[in-house]
Amino acid sequence: MEEEKFPFRVETDAALQKKFLDSTDSKLHVKLDFEKKDIDFSWLPVFEDTCYYIDNILRNPKRFIINEEEIVKIEQSKKVTVESIIHLTQHTNLIQKYDPEKNEVKPSKILNINKEESLDTYENRFIYTLIRLMDEFLERNVKNDDEESYCIDEKKMEFDGESVLGNEKVNIHLQVMSNNNSTTKEELVGGLTIAERIKKVKIQLAGFKESELYTTLYKAHVSQVRPPIRRTNVILKNPNFIKAMEMWNFLQNYDRSSFSLVKDHQDYVDTGYLKDEFNTTFLLNYLAMNSLSRSAQNQMEESEYVRETVSKIMETILDRDEDLDKEKFYQLIDEEYQSARKRIDERDHLIQMTLQEKLQECNDRIASVIAELEAQEDDTENQEQ
Repeated sequence: MEEEKFPFRVETDAALQKKFLDSTDSKLHVKLDFEKKDIDFSWLPVFEDTCYYIDNILRNPKRFIINEEEIVKIEQSKKVTVESIIHLTQHTNLIQKYDPEKNEVKPSKILNINKEESLDTYENRFIYTLIRLMDEFLERNVKNDDEESYCIDEKKMEFDGESVLGNEKVNIHLQVMSNNNSTTKEELVGGLTIAERIKKVKIQLAGFKESELYTTLYKAHVSQVRPPIRRTNVILKNPNFIKAMEMWNFLQNYDRSSFSLVKDHQDYVDTGYLKDEFNTTFLLNYLAMNSLSRSAQNQMEESEYVRETVSKIMETILDRDEDLDKEKFYQLIDEEYQSARKRIDERDHLIQMTLQEKLQECNDRIASVIAELEAQEDDTENQEQ
């Protein structure tokens, strides 16, 4: 299969290229916008796991018996207990009358003991405080349930150039834009999105605040526990309280921000290496455009030039060999034509490869500059974190 010919010719004169670049007046406008927001959801699995154990505690809260002692008139006493008799023997001044014959004692007042159950234990106040801390954590760290991490990375370069070669004015307007915007793809857990999981945790906490333990202690205005937490037997050995203690320690040690935000905005006119690379690109585009086609006038001039040249060659050959017949002349012309065509094709192929290499070098240099800009953005992001 015959090799495809290079479709255009390229002016390779170094002086012409230098003149083009020297007369180039250009401007490169660079605009970079970078914004990255990472939201921390590492706390969510801990909350989800702990809610189960807190629910167990609230369903069967620990109570203790309170003995309220009160000395009342004998008529108001509801029940005489052993403690009441012992108290009376120790406080004989409360005896109003003694009947020796019947061996009966009539007190004027007596000790009355009321036994009541109470939820105001240290362990219950610990759970009460923990629920409040978890609720405050959500209020502080979750503004919108559907928030998600994202990254906005936009680059834009506009190049305007003008060059003059004799009477020829060459202009170019080039715009390169890049948008690399993304959001974090969340993984479903139990078929639920992060927003749905947060909503579920909030509903659970709201239910905890309606429990008997919480409402009773809230209405009693009990004081919240403070660290360090007392290591009672219940807190140390009960599996539900062990998990609650882990949640307490997690909240006490959590020192992360709810999210990290990195922003970088640059808007400037480049006057250095990158601009020089675009000027070179301008030159290569001009050379490619300038050799794509020729005007009709040039084609006519070249056709006339070829005719005159061939005529002179024929006269010279016939002057040297008047006996040269037409067939031998055509054969000679054909051989030389094939030889010349081969040299031209090889030259055109070489020019094509050279141009492609130059274009690739230019593209590689531009890609290198862009990579350096992206590396600077990464450094800025790491410094912010």
